Amino acid sequence: MEQQEQKEIREKAIEYIRGKYNKEFEVTKVSIGQVTGLVRVRGVVKDGKDTEATVFWEKPDEMDDTYVTRLWTEELKPKITSVIHKHMDVRKVEEVVYSDGTKKSDYTGEVPSVFQVLENGGDPDFTLEATMRIYENEGKYEKELRNFLKEIQLMNFNKFLMEVFVVDDELKSAPEDVKESSYTLYRYNIVIDDIQKVDIDSLDLDQYKTVIKE
Repeated sequence: MEQQEQKEIREKAIEYIRGKYNKEFEVTKVSIGQVTGLVRVRGVVKDGKDTEATVFWEKPDEMDDTYVTRLWTEELKPKITSVIHKHMDVRKVEEVVYSDGTKKSDYTGEVPSVFQVLENGGDPDFTLEATMRIYENEGKYEKELRNFLKEIQLMNFNKFLMEVFVVDDELKSAPEDVKESSYTLYRYNIVIDDIQKVDIDSLDLDQYKTVIKE
């Protein structure tokens, strides 16, 4: 990439963030896909939190960014991780993401806190995704899982995607270098289009369950 081209791309991304969110954008990396021509400009939005974001486009009139997704994900991670630990015997929380997927973000100017949005009923375009490993906890894990889902429901989330690996309690006392996958009992791939419309108590969790080890 020519130095002049890179400079123009950087300036375009900076102007985009400045125009959309009234924030400065500190560019850290510029790349162009060799096949698709997709332009990606990574950087930091100077919003007081230094939120990392990417501005991307294939055509100049189709610019989009990951700012809201990254901002809200970082806000939510501690809270959702805390809720997971509150209800379940946790081995590890591997991932928490709050994303609108490929939909172009509608938010401009001063983006509200995700908690303010949830208090006002949530945003149905966004999906809460979580991946975790939990202990079977003497067979109580399913009840604990339902209690977690109920709290997620109360927080006004809509789309929900969760991957849960349930591991044998014996892993707690196993050597550190043990192969953890050999202790995995079940895998749940829970996908709910709108958790607000679900009766958690009567939800058939078996439909999401794969038995890995008898």
